[in-house]
Amino acid sequence: MHLNISRLNLEFITWGLDNDTGRNKDDLRFGQFLHNKYQLEGFTDVFHIENAQEAYNILLKDLLANNEERIQQNG
Repeated sequence: MHLNISRLNLEFITWGLDNDTGRNKDDLRFGQFLHNKYQLEGFTDVFHIENAQEAYNILLKDLLANNEERIQQNG
């Protein structure tokens, strides 16, 4: 499955409610969880980042940059 801004936001909100910014009950980091669930080729590696907010910010920045590139190519 491919990650988009809507999915990232939903995953982060759910994660925050369940785990705050730390690891989940399976001892996974947020970036590690996303790495296992989504195809993250071409994204900055967030697998080893402990803080969920930091991983979210990095991935959001990547997604926004990718969207901007698509707009420029099509515009």
